[in-house]
Amino acid sequence: MRRGFTLVELLVVIAIIATLIGLLLPAVQSARESARRTGCQNNLKQIGLALHVYHDGKKQLPSGFLRSSDYSKSTFAGPGWGWGTMILPRIDEAPLFDQLRPTSRDLSATAADLVSLAQTRVSAFRCASCPATSNLNEALPGTMTAPAFALSNYKGVFGDRNTQANYSDTAPCTNLAGSCINGGNGLFSAGSTIKFRQISDGTSKTVMVGEVPYGPNGTTNGGTPISYKGAVWAGVIAQSAESNVATHQTLRGVNSQGQAESYYRPNGNDSYTTSFGSHHASGTGFVFADGAVRMLANDLDGVVLNRLAARNDGEVVDSF
Repeated sequence: MRRGFTLVELLVVIAIIATLIGLLLPAVQSARESARRTGCQNNLKQIGLALHVYHDGKKQLPSGFLRSSDYSKSTFAGPGWGWGTMILPRIDEAPLFDQLRPTSRDLSATAADLVSLAQTRVSAFRCASCPATSNLNEALPGTMTAPAFALSNYKGVFGDRNTQANYSDTAPCTNLAGSCINGGNGLFSAGSTIKFRQISDGTSKTVMVGEVPYGPNGTTNGGTPISYKGAVWAGVIAQSAESNVATHQTLRGVNSQGQAESYYRPNGNDSYTTSFGSHHASGTGFVFADGAVRMLANDLDGVVLNRLAARNDGEVVDSF
């Protein structure tokens, strides 16, 4: 007569299985995150290639977002189209670009057809590690009733200048630098027309586009979890994405007085929660102006961050 399992034996087997699951689960989760991180880096590689193809054709990089040269008009008066829109044909999204018609009309938060198109999920602009369940960036509309544009997890690098400060060399623009044409010292700003030959610090030493988180990613400010605002690819306009940092942002670890600051570091705690950063534990991904993709550690030296963000400060970083 066969003897069945005793209760003790059954409990031992269950305990062993539970232990094995406990050991395997972190490995499975780690493998999944590794795959997601690789996917995000592939997006950056694709974005970098698209920007190079755009530059080859137009002899300049696209603007962070297009704005009128008439500074008596609002920053958000149009045309508004972001750099993400302008590279759509180079990331297999030519039909979407053709429907948007950015070369013949302004971005609008009131035209129904444009709003619908600007809410299109573009896979090249989304990092799989981002926990957002919605396709839309609900954090950036200017009003509670304004339509939201599609979420992006990538921003252009404005430089190590503060987008929310004024600089004397942006005249006749008296707006904050993030709203001035060529107001930054990186590769993207409002109405910017940067050419690769203007990157005197070297394309391999200058960051071009980086990841931005959306929602919480574990970073806290005074013990309170930070909820980041992400980005949009379509551009900026009155009401929806009414922000001069919706498509590009400052990257730096020290301010203009040489003091360490955390606002504009990756996973920073700036008051607008619009800094670069990621949902990866290993750092934040950036594509450099030469097309190379690298993860920058969250604790990278602040001065090094500034040097990588500025295209022509004469302070070249040899290793990082």
